[in-house]
Amino acid sequence: MDNYDVILVKENFQLSIKQLVGSLSWESDIDTLATNLKFDFARNRKDLNFKIFDILEIGDKIILLNYGVELFRGIIVNVDWNEFKKSVTCFDYGFYLNTSKTIKQFYNIQAYKAISELCSEIEIPIGNIETMNTNINKIYKNKTISEIINDILALVTNETNIKYRIEMEKGKLNIVKYEEIEINDTVVLGEISKSENIQDMKNSILVSSNEQENTRIIQSTKDEESINKFGVLQDVIMIDNFNESQTNNVAKNKLKELNKIKKEISVTVLGNDKYKAGKIIRLKNDIFDIDGKYLIKNASHSYNNSIHKCTLILEVI
Repeated sequence: MDNYDVILVKENFQLSIKQLVGSLSWESDIDTLATNLKFDFARNRKDLNFKIFDILEIGDKIILLNYGVELFRGIIVNVDWNEFKKSVTCFDYGFYLNTSKTIKQFYNIQAYKAISELCSEIEIPIGNIETMNTNINKIYKNKTISEIINDILALVTNETNIKYRIEMEKGKLNIVKYEEIEINDTVVLGEISKSENIQDMKNSILVSSNEQENTRIIQSTKDEESINKFGVLQDVIMIDNFNESQTNNVAKNKLKELNKIKKEISVTVLGNDKYKAGKIIRLKNDIFDIDGKYLIKNASHSYNNSIHKCTLILEVI
């Protein structure tokens, strides 16, 4: 597998299995906390040389390296067998955030501290969580850890207009601001497709209290020019215990986020390990009027026959 290496980690030892691995692929998505890794693992119980290495099991750990740099660390969650191969699916440790539920009440706690508390409950190590001072006052019942983290980050973004991406790195959780990556001369390998729609557009925002007995509209804002063109597309944002200044920020930031034509691009490019969901790249293509910065919503990598390709789903920012 050239410069890529796949390490199988058992309880008492670890072993490179790259000579037995084929159809290697990995994917990150902005809406999912866990990155997945898939590969085929060769096996043949009739051949002693294969049989002694047929030790891969659900629950084992897998590490993916490129030139010794770690790209993925996670757990095997699914194995499909046939006579001559195992088809293996792994998730990084975001898997535990997606599957573990809890009941939690936060009272006047800063967002980054709330997230740290959640991670400690299920023993997820923390790498870097940026300081987010938005106060969280909310009760969560029967929600997964990932649902709670995503909701907290949405509250932060509504107040500050700063977006964050979530990733696991070397088994630790990082929550950092969207990052622009420098990749010179992005090589397009396949056709580019582009779509535009206003199905999620909102050009009028109402902000109201989350208290059941209070139906008062606290703040509102709208874009008359957009309304004249597209009609009224309204959303209601429910908030807890925000002051007037914060409420005004929520209304303005939500309008800025949602009052736009959604433009999505799909393109297959020459692979680069830097392509990850939540990062920002520059792309230019005159045929499709593409020129600027684009958020990577999904990055699907494949490595076969020494060729690394990546299909990117991009969104205009």
